Amino acid sequence: MAQTATPTSGVLITRTNSEQWEIRLISGDTQGERFSGVIESDLPFTAMTGVALEGNDSAKLLTPTSIGITLSTRPRHFDGVNFSVSADAKLCVRDTGSSGVHLYLGDSFGSAVPVTAPVALTSADACGVIAGTGGTLSARKFHPGHYIAMDRGARTQTLLATAVQPGVVGIMKRYTWRSLEPSEGVYQFDELKSDLAWAAANGMHIIAMIEDKTFKDEMAGPAYLDGYELKNNLGGYTLMRWSPVVVDRFNALTQALGAQVDSDENFEGIATQETALSMAPSTAQSYGYTPEAYRDAYINILTTASNNMPTSRVFWFMNYFPGHQDYIGVIASTVSSHGVVMGGPDVWPDNQSLQSQVYPFYVQMAGKMPLFGQVENVCYSEPHMTSGYTTKYWTMLELYNYAMSQLHVNYMIWVRITQSPGYTWLDALPVIAAYPQLNPFP
Repeated sequence: MAQTATPTSGVLITRTNSEQWEIRLISGDTQGERFSGVIESDLPFTAMTGVALEGNDSAKLLTPTSIGITLSTRPRHFDGVNFSVSADAKLCVRDTGSSGVHLYLGDSFGSAVPVTAPVALTSADACGVIAGTGGTLSARKFHPGHYIAMDRGARTQTLLATAVQPGVVGIMKRYTWRSLEPSEGVYQFDELKSDLAWAAANGMHIIAMIEDKTFKDEMAGPAYLDGYELKNNLGGYTLMRWSPVVVDRFNALTQALGAQVDSDENFEGIATQETALSMAPSTAQSYGYTPEAYRDAYINILTTASNNMPTSRVFWFMNYFPGHQDYIGVIASTVSSHGVVMGGPDVWPDNQSLQSQVYPFYVQMAGKMPLFGQVENVCYSEPHMTSGYTTKYWTMLELYNYAMSQLHVNYMIWVRITQSPGYTWLDALPVIAAYPQLNPFP
């Protein structure tokens, strides 16, 4: 039998002692290599050092329990990262760059074992999944199905009650960050708690969307963060989500929410707003925006929120990512094992921008993390752009079928729109009643 050739390039992962690890990207004689990934731990890292980094290489803590690495080598060179963590930590290495580089576990290529990302370094469940079980080990709530999103004016429980319909699992309601934190470190969750009590009495589940972006002339964040809000082109404001100050305070908010409502069985989780900033790139850049800072901020707040609410879900609304659309996939791959549900604000089949830039991420992550799609104003009144349909607008059943077959959704959110040129949310109710089941996961 022919012997397998010893590899000469790839990512070599080495445990040097019980608490210390090395990761090296090593190139062969003729071509360089690239690797982007995340090292995750269930315990804080105690030390981290980049090795032979240059150019666009980076290695840094994204959160106390995750390290982001971007490595690029020339032929016959190497770079990498050293890190230390408790011997009891569960460690997982994920490939977020789809570079195709091979990974190996061992002291040298001569004795290394080839592995496939995600790589569980210390225990079988370090990456959140045991091979062959077909499911995550997390005990998070998971109540997939149809939800009704309250439009911005529908805040009373009388209006919430209109959503108690056959096949409807729950409600998504908007809460401005400003209302949840009226002053720094002082939290006001009475409205949410009242809504959760109402949900328990009516057999519903609540997704709480935290608004940090507005669509009219009002601030979204707490008053003490007014200096971190920028005017957007929708007539409202958007918080500087990439700012470490904003990230830190959002993490404090989810910590407070977790302490008070995570244990409520009717609390499905929180939702963020769309990734689109709705402002000129030059405006954001003048306040320190870079795609990398925005990417790292999202990884930070999504993983931290999941840690702060260990039995609940985080619904990540994504669509456009200024300056580097591919980072949507990087973020998704990084947070997929953390209880995050990914989706976007529009089930809009004929929108070419969504088709080319956003919808491919649903296909990429189908079966790897739960997915959702939201039907909102424009979707209810989308004219058919191709021939062969008997109706002017996409019907609610057609939108449901599209979301199921093309977006692979486990949750479907219908915004409570009462007036539009086409259909309204009332037209969705017969479809919801007739088709209460969505795609299974995983």
